[in-house]
Amino acid sequence: MNSRFSIAVPVGAWHDLLPANLASLRAQNVPVSVALLDASGDPRVVELADRHGDFLRYRRHGPDEGQSDAILEGWANAPGDILGWLNADDVLMPGALGLALEQFEAKSALDVVYGHSLIIDETGAMTGYHFAVEPPSARLYEAGIISQPSCFFRRKSYERAGGLDRSLHYVMDWELWIRMMKSGARFGFIDAPLSMVLWGGETKTASFNRRRREEIRSVLAAHAPEGKQGGVFRAFALHTLTERLQPPALRKAVLRRLRRGGQAIYGVGADGRLQTRAKLFLAHFSDAPKSGFSLEVDGDPRALRVASEGVALAAAARRGALDVALERPLEAGRLVVADIALASDARVFLKRCAWI
Repeated sequence: MNSRFSIAVPVGAWHDLLPANLASLRAQNVPVSVALLDASGDPRVVELADRHGDFLRYRRHGPDEGQSDAILEGWANAPGDILGWLNADDVLMPGALGLALEQFEAKSALDVVYGHSLIIDETGAMTGYHFAVEPPSARLYEAGIISQPSCFFRRKSYERAGGLDRSLHYVMDWELWIRMMKSGARFGFIDAPLSMVLWGGETKTASFNRRRREEIRSVLAAHAPEGKQGGVFRAFALHTLTERLQPPALRKAVLRRLRRGGQAIYGVGADGRLQTRAKLFLAHFSDAPKSGFSLEVDGDPRALRVASEGVALAAAARRGALDVALERPLEAGRLVVADIALASDARVFLKRCAWI
């Protein structure tokens, strides 16, 4: 069966989430051509690629000219009329490509589809949702409203817009979406989480070095309304700087204050506050099944009630956490949706949700 999807996986350095990355691609419910572009020089990447040798359509181990160059090489060598890419620390949710394909097939006029993303930490534990994601609009010209690992687009529309800019390292995704929108591409939104994305101090989006600042300014100058360019740039700077604050307690307090009042995704606020109803979409790609998960919170965990359709749960509160046991161990590539009910007078913030 021919693959509809061509997914490039550029690897600049080994990351502990890379095995989950490839496992999540392998577990998708539609055919996919995967190209692994490895410039790390790390033997662990070669060993991992060997284990997936029967699955990878294309692989290259050796230097390249940067991430954009690697992605382009991948798409050129992995057939598929729908494109996307995952960084080494990105993981697809179960069934993500199937949901995207359903949208493309149901609405033939669509050129781009995207959805929500879970935010995870270095251990793979969920810390929230990508709170900036929103349905398509002209706000794309002034804000990153699309989560790149959760975005897929038709090759012909991508080529019509001029393709990926090889000279960009930090904002090539955002700049591409803007050019595609300006070229007439039609965007569709899927109200479902399609990927897990690492936010951390060592990720590219946490950097605010000279090159990233220049790239952001160039995109804003070319596309954002003139009166908003300064404010948008300051928002990028503030987000980056606060993410790097130390100690962690100070960072948490500042981020919570800045994000207070931001949009809530599935009942989880931008500041982590849980609404009276919330949903957590949980999946893993570990070799061993998972028997449960732990909700670590700021607030009283006894105010939480957790249920999941078709899955029996047993919960036990302890200091700062609610431990939830599954009736049956959860295999890799399966999804559990935890429905959370919170007492209306309670004030509880999600810190992280980790498998146990």
